[in-house]
Amino acid sequence: MKKASFFLLAAVLVIVACEKNDTNANSSSTSTGKGGSLARFTIIGNYLYAVSSHYLYTVDVSNPSNPVKSGQSALNFDMETIYSYKNRLFIGSRTGLYIYSIDTPSEPRLIGEAKHGRSCDPVVANDSVSYSTLKGNTYCGPATSGLYVYDVKNLSQPVLKKTITMNDPLGLGIADSALYVCYTEGLKVYSIKNAYDPVEMKTIPGTDFADVIPYDNILICWTNGGISLYDITDRLNPAFIKKITD
Repeated sequence: MKKASFFLLAAVLVIVACEKNDTNANSSSTSTGKGGSLARFTIIGNYLYAVSSHYLYTVDVSNPSNPVKSGQSALNFDMETIYSYKNRLFIGSRTGLYIYSIDTPSEPRLIGEAKHGRSCDPVVANDSVSYSTLKGNTYCGPATSGLYVYDVKNLSQPVLKKTITMNDPLGLGIADSALYVCYTEGLKVYSIKNAYDPVEMKTIPGTDFADVIPYDNILICWTNGGISLYDITDRLNPAFIKKITD
């Protein structure tokens, strides 16, 4: 999937560039890069945040031609993914979900965490709920594979509300009252009108889905062999548009 990941990265960079342009036009500094749940970096305002296995890096990109690393925090949590929402970073690791405040953008601060069995852990979130997919196997760890739903209204104390078992879940994405969950046999679409009780509405079968980026009315899907685009004007009924192949 190396070429597919290149296409996905290109799509993300285009989105970020567009948002940067829009932000400049409006004289604002609150733009947010749009990435998938498997991303290891995100842009919020004038800062890029990136995770390695054991570090969170903060980079000042206010001057894009001269980015400056402004911070590096040792984490020791086996970090894997990073997802931004407003002034929060949701970081998925092999041992839990970690929530960081970026009220002071140059100094991310840990404010909450929820531990789980060792596994691979993409995550997405909004104001009140966080969704993670845990994948238990020989490489990731022994946790039960599935979709994990957390109440994050109290950011310092995330509470696990529900677990939906699923074979080999991967990346996921939120668009309004719809949740899209990738797995090795397709893409599952859930209604999250009740945020803590996702209801499966349909499955799009076929090629492996690895990750998704909902962007306005388009769902950008990283799939085996390329990038597939879906119209999600009707959030619960994605309509295939085209596939960009390797």
